[in-house]
Amino acid sequence: MYDASKELAVFYENHVRLGTQLRNDLGSYRDINLQRLTSGLTSLGDKNGVVYKTFVDSRNQGSYAMHTLNQSEHIDYDIDVAVIFEADDLPERPGDARARVCEALLEKCSNFTKEPEARKNAVTVWYAEGYHIDFAVYRRRTSWLGSPIIEHAGGDEWTERDPMAYTNWFTNQVDSKSPPTLLETFLGTQVSVARGQLRRIVRFVKAFARSRSGWALPGGIIITSLVCEVYKPNATRDDVALFDTLKALYARLCLSAEVQNPISPGSTFTSSDRRRREVERLRDVLAERLPRLDVLHQWTCTPAQAYAAWDAIFLHSFWSGARKAIAQTAAATGLTIECMLARKKEGKTYKQHLSGSAALPKGVHLRFTANTLGVALPYSVRWSVRNEGDEAKEENQLTHDKLLTSGEAYWTYTAFKGEHKMICEIVKNGETVRRAEHIVRIAPGRRYWL
Repeated sequence: MYDASKELAVFYENHVRLGTQLRNDLGSYRDINLQRLTSGLTSLGDKNGVVYKTFVDSRNQGSYAMHTLNQSEHIDYDIDVAVIFEADDLPERPGDARARVCEALLEKCSNFTKEPEARKNAVTVWYAEGYHIDFAVYRRRTSWLGSPIIEHAGGDEWTERDPMAYTNWFTNQVDSKSPPTLLETFLGTQVSVARGQLRRIVRFVKAFARSRSGWALPGGIIITSLVCEVYKPNATRDDVALFDTLKALYARLCLSAEVQNPISPGSTFTSSDRRRREVERLRDVLAERLPRLDVLHQWTCTPAQAYAAWDAIFLHSFWSGARKAIAQTAAATGLTIECMLARKKEGKTYKQHLSGSAALPKGVHLRFTANTLGVALPYSVRWSVRNEGDEAKEENQLTHDKLLTSGEAYWTYTAFKGEHKMICEIVKNGETVRRAEHIVRIAPGRRYWL
């Protein structure tokens, strides 16, 4: 197999791995919001004439805790935090507990693209900088035998759960399955790869799954679980380990799209149709992309062919050598598009959205208006939506147009993951005399029908 291990290592360090500085920055955002939660509970209690005590412990969860959080070209980062309260300091009903945390954050949070939201399993804060924090709410109580019990406020019932269980399981997987320390032997082969190869392979597969903005593939916990299940270690080369793991992953998904929860025997991550469909899509894109890697096994494979093969997986300028051209600026055409965010259709707007900026959550309303120069009235404005991705395709919402009079605003909302385009055309006497585009990126998450 063509040896691209050195290039893959550079790609990993510069474009995949989060890096210490960015990790520290995200950690500071987490700490600030934990402080906001505490002060928000105090403020909320003062309003209601009661004392709301804050959490007694907090734990990092998810990809941040497991060190598998990747760089994001569009600054779309999620931080998962478990906040653990004493049971007596939270309402009895899980939904009420999440609601209190949400209300406390509302007291102190600002600069958000969407108000903090109490969702089924966590309270989410979406920030304009392009990251969001999920606060998973837990309570701690003592059993009648005197032992501590930690329960998660998920859905309608409190469920006993260790907030660190999955992180600890993954750490054990990395330690036990990766080739051992450098200079040791692995199955009779001298080890020359860095420690923790499994973690790097998880990051690479996640980078592949996020390489196309329109793909609606499984989230990090499902991908991590699958990679740990099928991982094929290699003591000397990460590129071989990645290739073999991708092949094994495809073979596994051809057998079944069900993914077990490794820390909860008998339960799966794919009980819902939505999650199962995401896994099926992962199988389908692997079927489409993996044949592009076959050239790596030809003895005549050139560097250019090898880079093109890996670019077919990652779709990144590191491999292609050229970035996609950014859409032409609207100002050059004498037409500008203003996009404003609102919490409901035709409601009060609260923030301007710039073309191609950080990904928005689903369920945000958008008001588009056209500002043009040098075109005398009367004229019409044609708004054309060009969506991309699996979600929009499955709902038959890839494209739709609407013709409005000059000065009339066009309203829509964020509904499908991907990078979508709004095209504005000034139409006079049946001809397009001005044209501009606005890019809206939408983050993955629950779909909202409004």
